[in-house]
Amino acid sequence: MGNERITEDYVRAHFKSDPLFSAIKLDEQKASVAKAKRCLTKASKNLTGKRGSPEFIITFPALPDDIIVVECKADAKFHQSDDGQNPASFAVDGALHYSAFLAQEYNVISVAVSGDTLSKLKLSSFYQKMGSTEVSEEDPKLLDIFSYITRFKGEVQAQNIESAEITKTAIELNKELNDYSIVEYERCTLVSAILLALQNAAFKASYKEQATSKKLEPTPERLAQFIVTSIGNVLKDAEIDSERVASMSGEYAKIKNHSIAKSPQIKKKKASDQQDNYVLRDITERLEKSVLPLITMGDKGYDVLGRFYREFIRYAGTDKKTGLVLTPQHITELFCDVVNLNVNDVVYDSCCGSGGFLISAMKQMLELAGSDQKKRRAIKENQLLGIERRTDMFTFACSNMMMSGDGKSHIYQGDSFAQGIIDMVRSLKPTVGFLNPPYDVGEDGQLEFIENALACLQPGGRCAAVVQMSCVTSSNAKTVAVRERLLASHTLTGVFSLPDDLFHPVGVITCAMVFDAHKPHPKGFKTFFGYFKDDGFRKTKHMGRVNKGRWEKIKARWLDAYVNREKVPELSVLQPVSATDEWCAEAYMETDYSKITKADFLKTVRDYAIHRLTLETMG
Repeated sequence: MGNERITEDYVRAHFKSDPLFSAIKLDEQKASVAKAKRCLTKASKNLTGKRGSPEFIITFPALPDDIIVVECKADAKFHQSDDGQNPASFAVDGALHYSAFLAQEYNVISVAVSGDTLSKLKLSSFYQKMGSTEVSEEDPKLLDIFSYITRFKGEVQAQNIESAEITKTAIELNKELNDYSIVEYERCTLVSAILLALQNAAFKASYKEQATSKKLEPTPERLAQFIVTSIGNVLKDAEIDSERVASMSGEYAKIKNHSIAKSPQIKKKKASDQQDNYVLRDITERLEKSVLPLITMGDKGYDVLGRFYREFIRYAGTDKKTGLVLTPQHITELFCDVVNLNVNDVVYDSCCGSGGFLISAMKQMLELAGSDQKKRRAIKENQLLGIERRTDMFTFACSNMMMSGDGKSHIYQGDSFAQGIIDMVRSLKPTVGFLNPPYDVGEDGQLEFIENALACLQPGGRCAAVVQMSCVTSSNAKTVAVRERLLASHTLTGVFSLPDDLFHPVGVITCAMVFDAHKPHPKGFKTFFGYFKDDGFRKTKHMGRVNKGRWEKIKARWLDAYVNREKVPELSVLQPVSATDEWCAEAYMETDYSKITKADFLKTVRDYAIHRLTLETMG
């Protein structure tokens, strides 16, 4: 006779090892959620009218109308009866029995698992919509939590929950590292180092052993050295050139000087006593379970690391202090469509940060290349070019690109204004420029980054950049002078006013500027100005800005208006401009004053106050 505990262990381990496990509630032999408990009040498998108790009930705090129920049997011969009417003895019968009761108030996925060895395991899945008696058969295997959420609510909601988990991990890690007095700018280096070391199989398999001596005492210094050594092996396996390896290794070697790598004992802020120092080990384990699996899940993992960096940096606070603001993924993807990115483009980002624009460009070009392996290799090796001045961000960009499948991209550390780098960039003949320059260089400085990038592009190239709104509205002489130079050499095809809270919680108002390179702005040419303030994302507690399912339609509307150069009421306008004019939709769109409310007025005053405060902080 089989052992049903073994079957249950298999199911339990499957869900507990999932990177989104913390997004669900796993109950065993009972229902702890009141609504589920109510549904199962008379769901006894013996048909006695008493409460039913399936092996597992999985609920989602973020999805109150969706539930998974799992019924197990030890012997595969008891997987399903001939008539489906024996819920006490057969797995499928029992799973569908519970589904019928739960479907009164839930959308239900019911799973039947039988057998106590993997080789003989049988599995069936079914879906029953709330209020319906119809049942459809699903994929006959246990899926990851992301896939189950997608089945219930679609990929957008699954991505929102995944993003919420990334944000949650970023916040918790920041808090923990702050408790151990790790300063903001060191935290990302530490996290990036661990994620890169986890790419090494030997490190992943034995880092816990390295964290403890034979005397069962903590050895954080040995673990830190193991991390650095493993990173060197990962870079060597990826065939990264020696100059880049030296720069990255030098940055990552700094973790050996962190307090969490120095002593077997450590003390938290405000704590009176020291404790055994397993901090480095515990952070590594958390990243292995919560972040690493998302990075390595194929196409879905694109720029997960970049998203994690964005959240981590955002909550570390370094962006406010250094002018560093990392662009949200849906905007980096939008830019690819704005410039009509094609499979032969060479994409250049002169201040690439963690590589978000390059990741999105790579993703789109690889999709266009399809199964053409020669072209896919060329895209990864020759068509992605980034410059980053900051050593730490350069290191993050390289590791991000590596973990996204690009080990040989042209990512360089240095000053994109240096003549040697300009000459090198031009030799690679970039056709598209994407950038979000640092905001601490001022309005004219941000525009000079755009000017510099445009100068490196091939004739007919396209450039899209995110800058502070003040860059297009300021009457400062230096700012106007750069705008004048830009129009003298390039065509300003579009300016989009972006959502006010795009970089929440950083209070910065931004716009996107689009240019055609090396085509002087024609006299009388009407530039497209888009009032792209509502992207369908909403600020949600503990989750940041969340896509509420409207983004794809909104993006299509924005792109349609821009590509067709349409004047759309309350969305876009066409207007000829000079260097001294304001380059924003707000200056030229007609206002329907009958629709203005007191709330609109207060919001405008608040936004202006934030805008002025941001200028004073940056200045």
